[in-house]
Amino acid sequence: MMSSLYNNIGTGRILFCFVWLSTQAVFISGDPLWSDVCTQEPAKSMPFCDPSLELEDRVTDYTKRIPTENQILMMSNLASGFQPLHIPPYQWWSEGLHGPLEPCVQYQDKCACPTSFPCPSALGAAFNTTLYHQIGAAIGKEGRAIANLRKHNNGIGDGITYWSPTINLQRDPRWGRNQEVPGEDPHLTGQYSAAFVKGLQGTGTKLQMGACCKHFIANSLEGRPGVNFSRYNFDARIDDADLNDYYLPPFRDCVKEAIGVMCSYNALNGVPTCANEWLLKTKLREEWNFTGYIVSDCGALACIYNDHHYAKDSIEAAAQSKNASVDINCGNGVVYPEGLLGAYGSNLVEEATIRNSFTRMARLQFQLGLFDPKDFDPNNDIATVGSHSDLALEAALQSIVLLQSKNNLLPLNPNKNIAVIGPHINASGALLSNYHGDACGCSKVQQKRCKKTPTEEFLGMPCGSLQGADCIETPYQALAKKSNLPVVGVKGCLVDGYDFNQIEDATKVAKNSEAVILLMGLDQSQESEGLDRNQTFLPGLQQELIQAVLNVASDKTILVLIHGGSVTLGQFVLDHASAIVSASYGGEAASQALASVLYGEYNPTGKLAATMYPPSFMNEMQIQEMGLRVGVGRTHLYYKGKPEFPFGHGLSYSAWGLEWGDNEARSSLELSDSDPMLRTTIRVKNNGPKRGRQTVLMFWRPHSSLGIQQKLIGFQGTQDLKVGEEEVLEFALDINDFKVWDDGKKGMDTLAGTHLLEVRASNTELKKTLYLNKGPSTFLQFAEAVAPVLGYFQAFR
Repeated sequence: MMSSLYNNIGTGRILFCFVWLSTQAVFISGDPLWSDVCTQEPAKSMPFCDPSLELEDRVTDYTKRIPTENQILMMSNLASGFQPLHIPPYQWWSEGLHGPLEPCVQYQDKCACPTSFPCPSALGAAFNTTLYHQIGAAIGKEGRAIANLRKHNNGIGDGITYWSPTINLQRDPRWGRNQEVPGEDPHLTGQYSAAFVKGLQGTGTKLQMGACCKHFIANSLEGRPGVNFSRYNFDARIDDADLNDYYLPPFRDCVKEAIGVMCSYNALNGVPTCANEWLLKTKLREEWNFTGYIVSDCGALACIYNDHHYAKDSIEAAAQSKNASVDINCGNGVVYPEGLLGAYGSNLVEEATIRNSFTRMARLQFQLGLFDPKDFDPNNDIATVGSHSDLALEAALQSIVLLQSKNNLLPLNPNKNIAVIGPHINASGALLSNYHGDACGCSKVQQKRCKKTPTEEFLGMPCGSLQGADCIETPYQALAKKSNLPVVGVKGCLVDGYDFNQIEDATKVAKNSEAVILLMGLDQSQESEGLDRNQTFLPGLQQELIQAVLNVASDKTILVLIHGGSVTLGQFVLDHASAIVSASYGGEAASQALASVLYGEYNPTGKLAATMYPPSFMNEMQIQEMGLRVGVGRTHLYYKGKPEFPFGHGLSYSAWGLEWGDNEARSSLELSDSDPMLRTTIRVKNNGPKRGRQTVLMFWRPHSSLGIQQKLIGFQGTQDLKVGEEEVLEFALDINDFKVWDDGKKGMDTLAGTHLLEVRASNTELKKTLYLNKGPSTFLQFAEAVAPVLGYFQAFR
């Protein structure tokens, strides 16, 4: 979603910037959101204000009292109120991507700031739906508490509808918003979104918060200086197979739970998504039975005529989007309500369409409790805000991936003399990623001269908004706490640029140390909303710094990567670095978690949720190519090359044993139309030398006719196991998990035949033949008998 709204008027482009959430603490106003609604006559005595009535009866009574033209005035992100019924304005736009994007709040002498969890690309590495649910629930609880405490001004973040989660896929490592999504895999992303949304919205009779699945669909390109395409004008050309096998499934899973969907800037096969009746009405509402609200990405309705030239003006764009069932325009008001009033007056949109749309919006507001009596406890609310630091630490720990470990360098000995080198040694705000709330207390940010960061510039944020993170522990500080000896630190270079060069100093320090920790990576100046990368190597002097240190200290160097999207390291680094760790943007507890993993207090469990490609990939696939199977292919599902590190890779400090459960002695499994489900078990044993957990991934490897290399169909994690302990994990298999697009049938169909199941954990794997049968289960015994004779399964070895 863009945070700068624009619209073409005549030949000039006018930029509308929102006022960023203040970093100044907000003081309790004494009233929660919409505190006066249904407390005054005449509304107080009307049926819609009676909480004892059924929901639909209240919604019907309310909507019939609002004239159609006034309903239209409520169809922008800052919805106007309706004074005759004492209905105030409502701000639909709030964010909770990996923590409430809200200010710190204060009640009496207590100050509290929202918890900042790891960014979603880090969380994907945890492969833990329980964790995702807990994080969603924590964000929902804190968001509701902040809404009870903050002074309401109808600004961005004022409401209780969070436009989260972002569930586009990490289709290309150069995309600037990879940090906002959990990974490249549709199954993982679907499981993440469903668990997160359930937690965020809560389980009570009223919604805790409203979740919104975005950006629907194929939104994985921002643009960058020097190219003639951007997210505003891009037309994503995608065939039916890729659309149904890859792009659509995460949204299908998400909207089963969420009450909101955001359509994206781009077009899909020539039609802007926010004007696409097939996508929004046929697919989303009719096939998937989605009854919630649809909001445009901010400015996307203006893109329909300004950038895609699909409509001639705002009136036609309003008609197209409303007839496609877009309820709310996030924008400056030119399309909704102004253009929509014109479209309605010109009979381009029927009154029933308007009223049905408004009913969807109103129903959600009732579900959120906005029309009910307000009862809250400010002491409890102030205690809730920021109360999930332990969960933030656990999430950061589970998000760290040990990619490479040689020479017995890890875990570190606290009695070793270490050097910490790299542009991220003093990182604080960079660890919070984007879309994070305030972090460091209730004192007003000093208004001093400073240079805006690229993200602050792009989002129209006050200078210093992303620099007020002094309370966030840096990697150097956390590592120094764990060491029994003084720790030397050298920055070496900046994240980008060539003017600051301490490479010579860094190599001297590295030579004289017993262990070297290189803290390298990216930040918002390299990957962000509105900015794609043009390559995947580390920018600036970082590659030179890494090589120089490895030339003098390869046997004692640990390379730590702080990033959102995947990076490319090159063969020299892979050959010479003793250890490589992916730490991502780990949130408020990132540094503490990293130090705990490096010093062996936590046995790493993370697995890569996105492929790390070799250098050749950048020349083999253009970012604007949306096809998954063309050329060398994209993601672990279709990539034909050899990655630097594959999806699902992640080491442990322990060795692990895997075997099929006691009841799984058969060499083959079968699913059929008559027996469409089965359960299989995996026995996991910690062979030491450290206690810890393990995450097991299950893949389907179909025959090669579809170009699918593998497909993730399940993942499970163990409890914390002592050395020698074991646990049995159960995987449920459903024949529907193995359906793929059939061009001939123009629909999803089971791919009958003989396939392979693979189970992986760290460097251990199991394999078993899987037979998929559309008819009765009669083929398995025959297949098992003839397969060894024919040597059919040799190809799988």
